[in-house]
Amino acid sequence: MWPLALATMLVAVMVTAAALAPPPGWLGRPALLVTDGPLAPAHALALGLALALVARGVLLRRRAAWYGLVLLVLLDLLTALAGGGAAWRAPLLAAVLACLWLERGRFPVRPHPERVRAAAKAGALLVVVAVAGSLLFGGVSVRSVGQVAGGLGATGAPMDGASWLPDVLGLAGAAGLLLLVVMLLAPDPAPPPGDEVERRRVAGLVAHPGSDTLAPFALRRDKAYVFSADGRAAIGYRVLFGVAVAGGDPVGDPASHADVVRSFLAQCRKTGWRPAVLGAGDGLLPVWGSLRSIGVGDEVIVRPGEFSLSGRQMRNVRQAVKRTVNAGVTTHIVPERELDPRLRERLLDVASRSLGGAAERGFAMSLDELLTGHHPGAVVAVAYDEDKEPIAFQRYVTAGEGISLDAMRRAPGGPNGVNERLIVEMVEYAADRGHGVVSLNFAAFRALLDAEERSVLQKAGHRALHLLDPWIAAESLYLFDKKFRPSYKPRSVAFRSWFDVPWLAAALLTLEFGRTRPARRAAEHVTEPVRRLSRL
Repeated sequence: MWPLALATMLVAVMVTAAALAPPPGWLGRPALLVTDGPLAPAHALALGLALALVARGVLLRRRAAWYGLVLLVLLDLLTALAGGGAAWRAPLLAAVLACLWLERGRFPVRPHPERVRAAAKAGALLVVVAVAGSLLFGGVSVRSVGQVAGGLGATGAPMDGASWLPDVLGLAGAAGLLLLVVMLLAPDPAPPPGDEVERRRVAGLVAHPGSDTLAPFALRRDKAYVFSADGRAAIGYRVLFGVAVAGGDPVGDPASHADVVRSFLAQCRKTGWRPAVLGAGDGLLPVWGSLRSIGVGDEVIVRPGEFSLSGRQMRNVRQAVKRTVNAGVTTHIVPERELDPRLRERLLDVASRSLGGAAERGFAMSLDELLTGHHPGAVVAVAYDEDKEPIAFQRYVTAGEGISLDAMRRAPGGPNGVNERLIVEMVEYAADRGHGVVSLNFAAFRALLDAEERSVLQKAGHRALHLLDPWIAAESLYLFDKKFRPSYKPRSVAFRSWFDVPWLAAALLTLEFGRTRPARRAAEHVTEPVRRLSRL
């Protein structure tokens, strides 16, 4: 699409040049050839900017950009055929129109009906306001109200009314044109989250042995889904700022992962979304085809079959567990569906005090609806003080490979070592039930934090992480996880183009650090056919 986009951009430059008085010598004659005469400055600037946006829309294969080019060429052709301007332009415009018609199949991203309706409403509102303002304040009579349309088009035609009115109408028309172009070229709005039927299908795929440790987080209730043709794999995603962010690798049968990736990318092309993956595993990066990738950290993995508290390297964890035993702390592991209402409320109070009243956050390695009954397949590890009051808890969710830590909450003032104690208890619990993997947290920028020798740039990055740690907890979480002598699974961000990075960064930061919707208690427990640890 580069040749057509470049040609459109060149026309935009020449149209804009026609607004200059006088235009540059090297652009003056080409500009007049394109416009077939001088244009009013406001008209030329607005049209030039609109064409620049259309050129970008051509690159993004927006059908609205194709409509805009066809409309402009067709109007210019009709003007030439009617005797307006140079006659030699008619065959050239006809050839351009024919080429555009032949290339129509290259523009699959149609404007969403919601965008079309919004643009129509905005255009109608602009005309109504312009007419009303011209009649009330601009000195235009009812008989001359038709001149307002020419004023909005900044044609430079004479009109009745106040001397300032043509400039105001020209500015309003230019702003309105740009607004309409932006609205029609915008990607589709975000889809609604998946319904309960889709979520049950995805829950069954999460339990597939081929699903990895990030699979359970596809069950977030704010995600939409795309399925493979055979229904044996799915991708959960959210759309923000025109970026469709898939959370981790596809879930379900690995044999269908490539097909569901193709379906997801095809949907992004159809809707105009920029595809991205947060937490893609190295093993599936080739499946994402031409997407670029950047390693952003590692998932922290503990293997129960290899875990032991013995040895000098585990001394810190051993001492932490011992402190809690001496403080009279006891633990209990229970499926979320078996939490009684009173204990549930006490645990939610622990969660609220742990966060200092702040909202729950997270996306790639976090479920929503903490202890509301919407994820009854989860398992909760609870720590009690010597008075049998809950002081901490951790929620884990199951997947094909094993179990994954979702939430870790501890009441302020509780004994040190409680979180370590609950992790150790959960690793032993998983080992007794044959799980080979326990996923703990995400160690962002682990290579940078773990490096013994750093370059000047790496030192600056490490210093920035250290200063930001009170807000993002990257360094402190890494040091906490390191005590368990885990293995690491690299995770990456995959994206389409470097030009997408500003929107991608805005979407990822908002998803990970923005507020999630408040938790709502389920009317009744939702049936999620995810494997339960208590039955194994």
